[in-house]
Amino acid sequence: MTNPVHIPLLNSSSIKTLLFFAIAWALTLFIYSQGWSGGWHFDDAPNLNNLLAVFGSGQIDWSAAHDFVFSGDAGPLGRPIALASFLIDGSTWPTFPRALLYTNTLLHGLNALLFCGLWLAVLRQHGQSSNQVRWIAVTASILWFLQPILVSGVLMAVQRMALLSSSFMLLGAWLYVLGRQHLETRPALGWSLILGGLGGGTLLGLFSKEQAALLPLLLWVLDACLLRQPHLNSAQQKLWRLFKLFAFYLPAIVITLYLLRIALNADSAYANREFSLSERLWTQSVILWDYLRLGLLPRALSFGPFHDDYPALSASLTTVFAVIAWLCVFIISWLLRHKNRWPLFALLWFWMAHLVESTVVPLELYFEHRNYLAIAGPLLALVALASQWAQSDKPRQRIVVGLLSIYGLLLAGVLWQVTSLFGQSPVAAQLWHEQHPQSIRAAQYLASGLFERGDTAGALIILDETATRHSGSAGALNLQGLQLACVLNAPKDELQTRLDSVLTELPKASKRFSINDPLNKLKTILANDGCNGFLNRDMLVKITKTALSTDSINRIAMERSNMHYFLSTLYLDARDLGQTMHHLELAMQAVPQLQTMQIMVNVLLSAGLKPEALELMDDYPPNWPKNPWLRKKQQLQWQQLREQLES
Repeated sequence: MTNPVHIPLLNSSSIKTLLFFAIAWALTLFIYSQGWSGGWHFDDAPNLNNLLAVFGSGQIDWSAAHDFVFSGDAGPLGRPIALASFLIDGSTWPTFPRALLYTNTLLHGLNALLFCGLWLAVLRQHGQSSNQVRWIAVTASILWFLQPILVSGVLMAVQRMALLSSSFMLLGAWLYVLGRQHLETRPALGWSLILGGLGGGTLLGLFSKEQAALLPLLLWVLDACLLRQPHLNSAQQKLWRLFKLFAFYLPAIVITLYLLRIALNADSAYANREFSLSERLWTQSVILWDYLRLGLLPRALSFGPFHDDYPALSASLTTVFAVIAWLCVFIISWLLRHKNRWPLFALLWFWMAHLVESTVVPLELYFEHRNYLAIAGPLLALVALASQWAQSDKPRQRIVVGLLSIYGLLLAGVLWQVTSLFGQSPVAAQLWHEQHPQSIRAAQYLASGLFERGDTAGALIILDETATRHSGSAGALNLQGLQLACVLNAPKDELQTRLDSVLTELPKASKRFSINDPLNKLKTILANDGCNGFLNRDMLVKITKTALSTDSINRIAMERSNMHYFLSTLYLDARDLGQTMHHLELAMQAVPQLQTMQIMVNVLLSAGLKPEALELMDDYPPNWPKNPWLRKKQQLQWQQLREQLES
């Protein structure tokens, strides 16, 4: 019988490594628990509001649940798997974020386990001892798990989408690497794992968040830099080359063409942004260095959800130096690749994980959660290089263990500070506003928190101060200020001053912004007491038409549609059929939507104008959403509406 001490999983070194991982993993979860008492953030409500219909009756409404899961519009595929995961804990929406943040943290912990498994499978192909392999994989995974730059991706409820997508990507990558190990000896099993990992990980990940489209490219980096090339017979070698063509080269071409199409249509793609394509690319060259710096050398006050104040940069000494520095790092890594592939792997993994969100796609400039997978490659390379330097040298080994221990404690300390801050929403809101005084979102988050706690006057002060610093968005902020001043029953002369400021500042707006929400809240105030008689319908019409004359709103089709739709509701309340239909048609011309058409048809039917309703449906076919399930549902509703009119 084989002596059990020779079985790698049961020897003393394995047990020590496993125990270390388990303790560090549990302590990291405990550190994250400090943030579970935190609040909601700016992207939560648009994606999760429909949970009220699912759980509003006290038990799950399966019809509403189906609509919630398959009607998402956060991405072109709707992200139904990620949305389905919110049915586990979504009954607490919108009262208690704790349950959702708890689930997010468990997913983050699962991803640390998946990273450990993936790195173990990769490192076993390097001819290192089992102890070294376990030590590197466990250390790199724990250092990743402790990364403070990942906190906003975990303690913001809606980022579950990125977490779950990453889970499928990591599981798929792990299966792929395991399949590569069996390809020579058990090809049937090997190919099953490879195809299941790559195909399943990509597909399931895509229906959680579209970042999973990058899985084939990340596997290509692993394959080219770290994995031993398989020794196959001629038939298998041909199959392997064909596989690489479809698994690596074709996705790379598709993603390149997608990015190139955006770049070639930059004028229209960036019409809704306050920066150009060139400014975005120059800025990202600096931001990527910033991400890497904060990932490896974190600073607690640098982390948070609000970075909308990050300035767009053009060609300058700073940006040119950043680009040259990246090129130098790439050239050095490339020249060293025959001696040591870890630097090249770290760089390519980091770049590839940022390929979509940090290049030409017209997203916002800066978000910390974009580093969720990206920072793992440099961390693995750091630990592997330290292990190589200390190999078979006891003094060096003690130095490496000591330095990595200190580094881990540093990460844990900063992580504790960041998660504790996320768990104290009032304190966090104040601090984030102080750290980012130019961030409009940080100011609105602080003002919203103050308002919810009954400090309406304090919220109004924050909005007024922010408006004075942001002439480009002062109109929208002043409109929110007018709303709060109504709540405070401010004197009519103050209300008039605020209204005049809104009408003066709106035409000066130079940045993208939305006033749909404050307008609707003012309409609600009008329906109640009219702000002590100050508000009236003509006043709201004037504000909305002033906004429509502003290029920042008028150039954005959805904002233009929203403004015309809002005007139609005002005229509908006044029973003005002509103006109601006029603005509904303008809303439909801006963005043809089924919901707008349904309202137009109902308005015409209520006026006994059935033939006109049928003619309208012929004139304005809607823009169908990209989400395939939502598109099918809306097409069915469109057909039912038409059949109802024709019957």
